[in-house]
Amino acid sequence: MSALKKDNKLRILHVIAGMNRGGAETFVMNVFRAIDRNKFQFYFLCFSNKHFDYEDEIKQLGGEIIRIPDVKEVGIVSHIKAIKSVIKDNEINIVHAHTYYNSVFSLIAAKKAGVSTRIAHSHNTMSEVNPSLVKKIYFALSKLAIRHYATKRIACAKEAGYALFGRGNNFIIINNGIDLSSFSYKPAIRKDTRIELNIPQDATVLLNIARFQEVKNHTYLIDVFKEYIKIHPNSHLLLVGDGPLRNTIENKVRKLKLANCISFTGVRSDTEKIYNSADIFVMPSIFEGLPVVLIEAQANRLPCIVSDSIDHDVKINDNFNFLNIHLAPSEWATAIKLCKKRRGQKSHKLDKLYDIKNIVKQLASIYKEVL
Repeated sequence: MSALKKDNKLRILHVIAGMNRGGAETFVMNVFRAIDRNKFQFYFLCFSNKHFDYEDEIKQLGGEIIRIPDVKEVGIVSHIKAIKSVIKDNEINIVHAHTYYNSVFSLIAAKKAGVSTRIAHSHNTMSEVNPSLVKKIYFALSKLAIRHYATKRIACAKEAGYALFGRGNNFIIINNGIDLSSFSYKPAIRKDTRIELNIPQDATVLLNIARFQEVKNHTYLIDVFKEYIKIHPNSHLLLVGDGPLRNTIENKVRKLKLANCISFTGVRSDTEKIYNSADIFVMPSIFEGLPVVLIEAQANRLPCIVSDSIDHDVKINDNFNFLNIHLAPSEWATAIKLCKKRRGQKSHKLDKLYDIKNIVKQLASIYKEVL
C-alpha cells in the first residue's frame, strides 16, 4: 500500500469508465458529495475524452478525472499497464472498480501495483441482453479472476452480488444511497415544472428516467403508453435521458402520432424537480441492478410500476408494483390505469436504508480498513 501523503488523505481510485448520469455514476457522486473530503481524495478513472455530465462538479469538489484509452482501443496488456501507471503516479491507496466484468483489468493492475485494498462493486445483474458465446466465456473467466483479485466485494443488491460473485461467495450490500431531502415531494414545484415542460396541469403524467439503450426497453414503454392513452386520453409520457437509441424512439413516437403527448427532455441535472411533476413512475427494463432512480422516485413518494426483472428489494413503499415485460402492453396499460395515483406516506425504511449519510459511513469504514 502507498503511504499517505502529507495531507493524510486516503487516495481512492474509482474505476468507472465515464461520469455521466448513469446509476453507478450517480451513486459515486452522491458518495463524493457527502464524504469527508478532508480525509478522502477521490480520483475517477475514465476511458473517454468526452466531457462528462458530472465533470465540472467533480473538479469543483476537489476530485480529479484521469483519462486513459479503453481496453477495446489498446488491448488488455496495454490497458492494464496504463491503469498500473495511474495507480503508481498518484500513489493510490484503494482501487474501487465499478466496471462489472471489466473490473478484472483494474484489479489485476492494482495487485501488480501493490495496492492491498481492491474493491469490486457490482451495480447490475447482467452486462448485455443477448451476449454471444465468446462474450459468455469472457464473462465466466472474468468472474473467476475478479473473485481472485478483489479483496472486497460490494453489491448494490443481492441479485447483483450473485450475478458477479456467485451465490456461494461473500459480499457486502451497500445500498444506493441518496440525499433524501432533495427528492422529497414538494407540491409547490409541481405546477411550475409542468408549465416549464408544457404539460397540462390536469394530465396524468407517466415518468421514465433512463438512458436510451436496449436494456431500458423504451420501445416496449412506447407500446404500453399507446395502449394506456386509449383508456386514459388525458395523459402524458415524460422521458428523461439520452443515449444511442433516442432517435429511434423519437421516430417511433412520430410514426404513432404520439408526439403531442410524449416529451423528450434530454439529460437533466434537476431530476429532483422533475419527479414532482409526475403521477406514476414506469420502468419496464429488461434487467437492472437496484436503480437509483427507483429510490429517488420512492423518496418522492411516487407510485411505481416496474419490470419484475428488477431486484425486489428495491420495493420500499406500498404503492409499488412488479409486472412481467412479456405481458401484452395492454396489460401494463391496465395496471397503470388501476394504480392509485396519489402519493402515500413517507417510509421510515427509506431513511434507515438509503440515507446517503448512513451509506457514506459504511463505505468510509471499509476504506479506513486499509490503515
